[in-house]
Amino acid sequence: MELYVIRHAIAQPLGRKNDFTDEKRALTSEGRERMREAAKGLRKIGVEFDLVMTSPLVRAVETAEIITTVLGLNKIEVEQTETLAPGASTDELFGEIKRHKGAESIALIGHQPDLGEIISKIVQGNGSLSIELKKGSVCYINVIETVPRLRGNLVWLLAPKHLRMLGKA
Repeated sequence: MELYVIRHAIAQPLGRKNDFTDEKRALTSEGRERMREAAKGLRKIGVEFDLVMTSPLVRAVETAEIITTVLGLNKIEVEQTETLAPGASTDELFGEIKRHKGAESIALIGHQPDLGEIISKIVQGNGSLSIELKKGSVCYINVIETVPRLRGNLVWLLAPKHLRMLGKA
């Protein structure tokens, strides 16, 4: 199984000046544009998904919409799941991934520091390695085992800057 772990793009700041909660923070115009350019890099290197799982928070859902549109994947399932919301259980997420037996390529769109922990648990096994993803970064993991737990190899981790460069190449 191919697993693509994606951090949402640049979103509106959370602060006293805003009338919205963290869950409703949308992408900024800069965040949307940079994510479109980064997604062009994914398209250039041939990335495709059978399934997109996203946090239900607005900024993650918007990121999923941009990526699927740029990749021309408008007919695939985009599933919002609480297991990708900030602070959710990685064990529950892994169980949910395992239930999608027919999917060979899955994108997970969410938030830091949770995504770093997800990557660490799959690659290292215990989640003690700290992996930082910049907003709009994508990490590709080749999952080699799903039972008894998800286990895989980190193939690449690209910052949005690198994805945008690939898209322009």
